[in-house]
Amino acid sequence: MLTKMLAFAAALVPVAAHAEEPPHDDADQIVIYGRALDQIGIATSGSEGVVGYADFENRPIGRVGELAENVPGLIATQHSGSGKANQYFLRGFNLDHGTDLAGYIDGAPINMRSHGHGQGYLDLNFLIPEMVERIDYTKGPYHAAEGDFSSAGTMRYTTRSRLDRPFAEVSGGSFGYWRGLLAGSTDLGTGTLLGALEGAISNGPWVLDEHQRKINALVKYSADRWSLGLSGYSNSWVATDQVPERAIASGLIPRNGFIDPNLGGRAGRIALTFNGKFGETAVSAYAIGSRLQLTSNFTYFLDNPVAGDEFRQVDRRGVFGGAIRHEWKGDVLTWRIGADTRWDRIGKVGLYHAVAGTVTGTVREDRIDEYGGGL
Repeated sequence: MLTKMLAFAAALVPVAAHAEEPPHDDADQIVIYGRALDQIGIATSGSEGVVGYADFENRPIGRVGELAENVPGLIATQHSGSGKANQYFLRGFNLDHGTDLAGYIDGAPINMRSHGHGQGYLDLNFLIPEMVERIDYTKGPYHAAEGDFSSAGTMRYTTRSRLDRPFAEVSGGSFGYWRGLLAGSTDLGTGTLLGALEGAISNGPWVLDEHQRKINALVKYSADRWSLGLSGYSNSWVATDQVPERAIASGLIPRNGFIDPNLGGRAGRIALTFNGKFGETAVSAYAIGSRLQLTSNFTYFLDNPVAGDEFRQVDRRGVFGGAIRHEWKGDVLTWRIGADTRWDRIGKVGLYHAVAGTVTGTVREDRIDEYGGGL
């Protein structure tokens, strides 16, 4: 055993010596991206960290949910159309649409409480990938400051404050996919004003065209100690949804075929966020308007052989809140104390019967005021 260890160590010596030699030809240089972020004494466990910067630049993003997959061990899948929240899996656990995975963007929560489709609904489709600067993540139920929905993990997205240069890009692909993005930043007063506008259309690889139509916009002003951001999002799509395996096996429909042509949804979001840091005190505040209309049909004619089992879920709300944190650094310990509060004013959350995409009856419709706080 000792002989093998010595041989292994000896084999490493010339490699290390060669690594210290400067390259003789610029064409042979290998560029290694890294981050000068010292996590020693900051990270409380090995299950938290930061991804961002060059990590995003060289990785093609086919769908917004893939941003979440920059977090080690996290998988984001999609079903029922490109406008619906992803299905998340972390360390092998199914987290549904975000029930146990907390998400934040510039300090504002993304998960929706008491949602019309699922508790903790985590929809990332309003993010513009090129405007995300970093993701701070945690995994496991070890972080009291992360609050609701964080028992499996947390993702905190931070958007850019400035761009190196303005740019415009148009990309296209198969199945009627087109995407355009216009973004730039400029100095304004004592800070920087950043703006971005994204538009995308797609039909998807289905027999039934998805007809996705998505618009995203972001305006953000960043000064020395504070920032103020305004974002808007609108999306509509047609969903092929789940289909019976026997329908494909019998030849009734092809593999990418459909049974019900009236499924899909519409989603929208507008948010105002504020973040400031004054000395060792950090504060954030937000006001969010959110809506979702989702038409689905999981069982087709199982419960109602005549009219079918199609149904619609609706959620419309405003979310208001903020957080504050103060920190004291000593020679040995760092003390942090903080508090947060949130109010969900849910004007309508409902479940309805539907036929051919039209509501025919109400299963349940509610109005909810939900308050939360943490210390």
